[in-house]
Amino acid sequence: MPEIEHNSVYRQKKIVEILKMLHEGGSFDEAKRIFDSTFSSVDVSEITSAERELIGSGLNPMEIQRLCNVHAAVFKGSINPGSGDSVEEVPGHPVAVIKLENTVITSLLDDELLPVLKKWQQSSNDATPSAQDQSYLQRMKTALSDLLTIDKHYQRKENLIFPIMDRYGITAPPKVMWGVDDDIRGWIKDALRLVNTEPTPPKYDIEAAIEKARKDIEEMIFKEEQILLPMVSEVFTPDDWALIQSESADIGYTLIPEPLPWQPSERDYAEAAKRKPSKMAQELNAMAQSMADEQDLANKQHIAEPESDAAPVIPDDLKAKKDDPAAINALPLHLRAEMGQVQAEQPAKEDARAQINVNISKQPATKKKEMPEFVKQMLADEAAKPASKRRPRITESHLEIGADNHATIVMPTGDLDLNQLTGLFSVLPVDVTFVDANDIVRWFSDNGERIFPRTRAVIGRAVVNCHPPKSMDKVQKILDDFRSGAQDHADFWIDLHGTKKVYIRYFAVHDTKGTYLGCLEVSQDITEIQKLDGEKRL
Repeated sequence: MPEIEHNSVYRQKKIVEILKMLHEGGSFDEAKRIFDSTFSSVDVSEITSAERELIGSGLNPMEIQRLCNVHAAVFKGSINPGSGDSVEEVPGHPVAVIKLENTVITSLLDDELLPVLKKWQQSSNDATPSAQDQSYLQRMKTALSDLLTIDKHYQRKENLIFPIMDRYGITAPPKVMWGVDDDIRGWIKDALRLVNTEPTPPKYDIEAAIEKARKDIEEMIFKEEQILLPMVSEVFTPDDWALIQSESADIGYTLIPEPLPWQPSERDYAEAAKRKPSKMAQELNAMAQSMADEQDLANKQHIAEPESDAAPVIPDDLKAKKDDPAAINALPLHLRAEMGQVQAEQPAKEDARAQINVNISKQPATKKKEMPEFVKQMLADEAAKPASKRRPRITESHLEIGADNHATIVMPTGDLDLNQLTGLFSVLPVDVTFVDANDIVRWFSDNGERIFPRTRAVIGRAVVNCHPPKSMDKVQKILDDFRSGAQDHADFWIDLHGTKKVYIRYFAVHDTKGTYLGCLEVSQDITEIQKLDGEKRL
């Protein structure tokens, strides 16, 4: 290999050149030839840095998602294995659990679903299927139902690993992978729907759906084990892995029983302390520090009452990072806009929205579903209410500490201690999440039966990154409108898994002076409520 290969700037430039060639419709074989003639191997960090550079230059993340399998194929066989600690192979460690699930998923595909599909394809095409054909079809139904539980594997990745990656400034891979995860879920559901359809669709249709799911799953396993896990192993701490392990059981596992309990040992902490910063860790260090500082932001900043002609309020913590591009990139978009990092001639909320729209592909317009009658009636009743003045507050909310150090939260409508407040939130028949004025997730309720999974890993994360790429622009628009006062609530309802009707409402939260404090998300399973008829009195 030429000496110039060891020049990191040249290597980065060459990888970006290869990826650009692919995204502009260039030949895969030519891209592979250039790579093979230039590199003997490549680090995970070099690939992800190149993808970040492409996204930063305006390339749509959805385009990278579309071709990420091609990226993997170009670099396949040449990616350095990295220097992850052997502790990650200990049973119960989240890395070991992910790899074990991938092994079982691969076995389900290679040892059951695909062989049975082949036998079924080779059987007769009689109008009346034989008992053997029916047996094959039933086995495919069972295998696809089992495969659908891959959702838990992906949910743990999306709700536990991705949020921690955010803290270290690793934001591009989650955007790409989450979109592919959703595609895989869709392909499995399509295949399962086809095998359950009567009369049975053409064999080719079923084969095509299963084959697409298989291909994407195998590519995702490769990307998880050869790219994602080596990447995060270079930067995650033992405490990060402990948090992932402690929250995993609430989401569940794919095709394996609950793993052995794992906790970091003194040796793990000692090994992590001795670990030399990798090139990626050095690159992301500034971002990590920025995110760590932001954890304390709520305790340090004072959000001034908004004035029509006032300049944006930028916390001192953020002003200090004004000249640090890596730290700025880790912040929510509206804060970046206020700090002049995007077009200054438009309001901050418009800049943030415009920047997101550059990176997120527009979804084709679809016909809106008719609003259910019960929702129409609720909104009509609310609109018909006469305007009423808020009763004067007898007292402002405050905290009282008694002589026995017992804390009481005093509010205008009553008093609660911390135990009572915690107990109250634990039995709410709705799921509640609070996002602060800077669009950072600060708190969520947990009654043990949440509709959508939430983990402690999302605390401190920009809420827009808690959603798949296709939803980011919609989420940002709601938050921008709440911040500007364009609207004070937004309502949605969905059919979840074909079994639940879920009503989701977002509310702008303000203090008594009208200062915007954040957004409250309230989700409720209304399936049984819709079935109510007549009345039941006490």
